[in-house]
Formats: sequence, structure tokens, C-alpha cells
Amino acid sequence: MEKVIHDFYSDLFDIHVHLPPCHLPQDGYVVPSVLPSEIRHAISSVEKHRIRAEHLKDLPPTLANTLARLFTRYLSECKVPSQWKTSKTVLLYKKGDVHDIGNYRPICQMSVVYKLFIRVILNRFIRTMDEGQPCEQAGFRRRFSTVDHIHTIAKLTEVSREYKQPLCLTFIDLKKAFDSVETEAVFEALLTQGVPTQYIRVLRELYSGFTSKITPFYNDVVIDVKRGPRLRKRHARLEWEDMGVKADGRQLHHLRFTDDIVLITPSSGQAE
Repeated sequence: MEKVIHDFYSDLFDIHVHLPPCHLPQDGYVVPSVLPSEIRHAISSVEKHRIRAEHLKDLPPTLANTLARLFTRYLSECKVPSQWKTSKTVLLYKKGDVHDIGNYRPICQMSVVYKLFIRVILNRFIRTMDEGQPCEQAGFRRRFSTVDHIHTIAKLTEVSREYKQPLCLTFIDLKKAFDSVETEAVFEALLTQGVPTQYIRVLRELYSGFTSKITPFYNDVVIDVKRGPRLRKRHARLEWEDMGVKADGRQLHHLRFTDDIVLITPSSGQAE
């Protein structure tokens, strides 16, 4: 079993598309110091299953000040504790054949302080990320949900039937999308969307040399995770501007919710 796990996840987390390193130019941005208020806000904004309440509940001011100073140093020096580059991974069964390793979801258990540091960074440019997303993407965005896309699809179906217009909806669910995304593509996407390069350098440092330990029975299985811990999926640019159907005066060719995509075309041939 240890060999099966090692081979499967080593291949999954390996680099299959060799992209050139994303060039991070000097943009002149000076990273501001982390404030204790950012620490407290990060604690309140992280989901309960990511940071347990008893770990950081009623954080004393002295500890908040200490974490703020440490996080400021990590951001300015682009250096993080080596302990943050190792994790324990737990395999959770999803569905299907219990003997198929692909039917288990790897859950990476990271340091609580690491999660807090990541949240502080994300809180600083989450608005930039949201503003850079197209209206077709409803995943990981405030005030967006699957309900928006369900309503759009229902309306398209209703109108196509009323006017007897052909409509083809192709639903795509990418396999292991977040586990297989190339990190350099993530950095390039962040740079394109206007995220200051110093934050991207820190994220690159977090990804560098990352390993995870899986303990199925008695022996540890150490995996070299070349992709690092997850952030977000790269937004691929496809040549489909002239495809799709007209909706409110614009061309609508797809809808996205994280890694779930529906192609909207007037025929199956165009979808192919």
C-alpha cells in the first residue's frame, strides 16, 4: 500500500508541463508592515475548519503583536520557517471503489500559524483578485454562487425553447484540477491580475521544497510535492471569443465555478 500511495501521489504532484519560471520584475511596491489588527481580522475570516477556535481564540495583544512582527519579517525577507514546508496529509474516502487510490481526497494538514500567514496575504489582494475575474467565474468570489449560473442556464434554456434556437450545453469536470495545476502558471496568473511581485515571491518560497507525509498504516510515505500547497486554479485563455450564443448583447460561450465548466454553444460541433 505504501508503494501504491507513493507512486500515485508522486506522479500527481509531479511537474508534467515544464513551464519557464515566471519572471517577477521589480515593481517598486513596498510591502507594508503587518498590523495586529490584520492578525485578528485574519483569524475571524478563516473558515472554522481551517483554524480551530480553541487554537487562537481570545488572542492576547502581546501574541498578536509578536505574530505581526514575524509576518512582517517573512514578507520583507521572503523567507519562511522550514517547518512550514512539511505537512501531514490525510486521505479521505469520497466515493466509488474503496480499493482505488484515486477515490480518496488528500487533505493537507498545515501549521495553524502558516494558515494565518496565508490568510493575511490573501486578505491584502483578494479584492484585486475578485476585480480581475470575469463574470463567467462564480467560484471563490464574494456575492457569487452556483445559483447565479443555474439561473443563467435555466434562462438560456427557456429562451432557446421559446424561439426554437439550438442550444448545446457541455458540462466539464476537470479531474484532480487543483492537485495538478502548475505553480508557475499560478504565479503568472497572479502577476497578470496585478498582484504585487513581493507577495508572489513569498508564495514561491512557500512552494519551494515542499514535502508531505502520508501515514496509511505504520510506515510514513514522504511525497515531494513539486506543486506545493493549493491556492487557485489558473484561468486559461482560449480562442473562443467568436463562439457561443448572444445574451444581452454580448457573446456568452461558457460559465465557470472553480474547476467546473459548462460550454455554451449553438451546436455540439462547435463545442468539440
